[in-house]
Amino acid sequence: MSVTSPAVRGWNIAPGSLPRPLIIAHRGDVESAPENTLAAFRSAAERGADGVELDVRLTKDGRAVVMHDRLINRTTNGHGPAGAHTLAQLRELDAGSWFHPKFKGAVVPTLGEVFDALPPDFLVSVELKVRGWGVKPLVRATLEAISRSNRWNSAMAASFNPVALFFMRRMGPRLARGYIWSARHPLPISRRWLSPLAKPDWMDPDLHTFTPKLLERFHRQGKPVLAWDVDAGQDLEGLGAMGLDGVVTDTLSAFL
Repeated sequence: MSVTSPAVRGWNIAPGSLPRPLIIAHRGDVESAPENTLAAFRSAAERGADGVELDVRLTKDGRAVVMHDRLINRTTNGHGPAGAHTLAQLRELDAGSWFHPKFKGAVVPTLGEVFDALPPDFLVSVELKVRGWGVKPLVRATLEAISRSNRWNSAMAASFNPVALFFMRRMGPRLARGYIWSARHPLPISRRWLSPLAKPDWMDPDLHTFTPKLLERFHRQGKPVLAWDVDAGQDLEGLGAMGLDGVVTDTLSAFL
């Protein structure tokens, strides 16, 4: 189904105010290009998505790079944790051939490079992938990239880790924050016990946790809702009529 994108220039929207949910491409247009690469993000913008979701991790030398897994084995020809490599070492890896030979030579991008590759008002949800001691350094590196690109309106920081969002709130209070959770995660996350630490602007449940009742509750609290794992077979018009504010999907072809 092809739909006209609403004129949204930032994450600061009134709950339930959009004619249909925002379409956010999960790790970029993963139907057409390798996930979390510049090719995937550019393709999502070209196909008419409202924004992209991506994941950031900290390199050994303190740079915010776009990588979902803790280990680089699945999406590059390298091995080991992303955080055990410097940015220069990650740059030497092939991050595209695993998807298709035509993407051979694709590199692991920095967060700043993603911002530079996309229109300034294109929405970007930045998921902070971090535990333990690395929280503050990753938050700091993420904020530096956002500040350099002046992405205060079009970027949002999201995480399963409420401590990461707490430090984001303290260190970058201007930036919107999204609290991610699913029923599959441990109780502190799945029951949102620590969400007061984060004081999130958006609530980001998985589709299995999302319900109309939950949507209504968060809207009463003034929080828009971005549901993820929303893929083929979902009724976008029905979700829009319900008042859902955004969906994160791997299958842009189901919606655009």
